[in-house]
Amino acid sequence: MSDKQRWDQKYAGRRVEAQISADPLVVHYLPQMSGHGLALDVAAGTGDNACLLAQSGYQSFAIDISIEGLKLCRAKARSNGLTVYAFVADLSKYPLPVSRFDVVVVMRFLNRALYPQLKNAVRPGGWLFYKTFNERYLQSRPDFPRAYVLNTGELRETFADWLEVATNDLPKNRDTTSFWVGRRPGPGGDPVINAI
Repeated sequence: MSDKQRWDQKYAGRRVEAQISADPLVVHYLPQMSGHGLALDVAAGTGDNACLLAQSGYQSFAIDISIEGLKLCRAKARSNGLTVYAFVADLSKYPLPVSRFDVVVVMRFLNRALYPQLKNAVRPGGWLFYKTFNERYLQSRPDFPRAYVLNTGELRETFADWLEVATNDLPKNRDTTSFWVGRRPGPGGDPVINAI
């Protein structure tokens, strides 16, 4: 079964939930963000983060391989009076636009080959939120594919040239997920260009 078939099967037949259940990490930092510009929810699933960003004033885009998940995303957006632009795409084949987004959110998705594209998709001064399973997750789920979990320190290393706002991607982290929140530096290396 392909990834698309697997995710379509997971979401098919689910009823639409009107309540927006965005990731607490995005909710926490929202007051520090401008609420203006473009936002992208990568591997969006049912699009809770995309809906929250639209509710906060961003022109919000959701991209996912599953049309069934994105149908739920659009229905949730409509039920909240929001507009979210949803696109079905295989991210291993679809190139992300360069320097277009003021916010990019990646939750529970890992494709290391996309790191450069994700970094390039954020405008200077823009925000990136990344959170997914790490190697400790395998202790409770040894059947989970090793390729889809982060190594300790991987996010900090990948985004070492950005301004780090917050992370738990440290050796002392005992959670089964790692997160990294940061901002893209400006042309002169200023990490807080367009800061609020």
